[in-house]
Amino acid sequence: MNTPKNMIQKCRRQVLIIEENTATAERLMAALVAPQSQTTFPKEQIDCTTLSSAGQFFESDPSSWDVVVTALNFKEGSGFDVLSFVQGLRPEVPVIMMGHPDESEVAVEAIKAGASDYLMLTGHEMITFPVTVQKCLALQVIRTENDDLHADLSHSLTELAVANRELQQLIQRLEIAARTDDLTKLSNRRWLNLMLENRWEEATRNGIPLAFMMIDLDGFKACNDNLGHQKGDEILRLAARVLEANCRSIDISARFGGDEFCVLMPHANPDAALQIAHRIASAFDEAVAAISEQKINVSMSIGVAHWQITNPISADELVRHADEAMYKAKSDCDKRVVLSETPSRWVA
Repeated sequence: MNTPKNMIQKCRRQVLIIEENTATAERLMAALVAPQSQTTFPKEQIDCTTLSSAGQFFESDPSSWDVVVTALNFKEGSGFDVLSFVQGLRPEVPVIMMGHPDESEVAVEAIKAGASDYLMLTGHEMITFPVTVQKCLALQVIRTENDDLHADLSHSLTELAVANRELQQLIQRLEIAARTDDLTKLSNRRWLNLMLENRWEEATRNGIPLAFMMIDLDGFKACNDNLGHQKGDEILRLAARVLEANCRSIDISARFGGDEFCVLMPHANPDAALQIAHRIASAFDEAVAAISEQKINVSMSIGVAHWQITNPISADELVRHADEAMYKAKSDCDKRVVLSETPSRWVA
């Protein structure tokens, strides 16, 4: 792609001179295209057009403007009218206003109004006019290049923002995958352990209730052996859905391993934990019974431990208390849910 500077070297530049005085207009044109003029642009790349009134300029094609040179006063209107017209249609086009020495007080007003330069007509236009045009065109190039750089930077920043957003989404998906069990979509053992330690510190430091529920699927191995692993996976996913549907939003349900599940229950008193455990066991029975296939004899045994009841010395011991209560539930046909009250202690 050509840069603006290269395009200026290859494209003809149109300079419009608006001047009622024919002699002045011809002198300016001659100064710009004369071989000895000071402009660094090759003469064959400069087109000069003279217009005798502002009205003719207002009827010209705005796309043909590269530099507009206008007298200060006309019979009808003024150079400020030309300046406003250009600023309204093509504000990037430089406008050079010109006047005689007795009109010099207007120069500051013209620059403040937005004119790129003010040319004093002193008779030295052969030198001053080409330099003035050259300066305006050079500033136009710089301005165009600056606009292109800003556009490129804006585009790059937009692309970077999109890339960052995609990266954040990827990181988020990876984080979710890192803490999720592939089969059941519950939390995995690694994430459970991390959350358990955090909740344990919170509970023991601030005296906040904390319960832990250990769950085992009774009859799962026989179902898996007799009906196949696909049916076994279906039962595991069913158990996961039951847990998610019957736990509180602040609870963390996880697959502990194999056919064992658990639920970490912060801010839960013993009665609330037991109530949720019974609800989970009943809901699982109903879900299994609704499977319209071979009779499936799979149920849940649930052990519940509460740190304010069993006084564990660590989070791991809280888990062990729930595990012991679960095995009591498995060994007692009349109990589906057991609350750990006086668990045994490990002896070093």
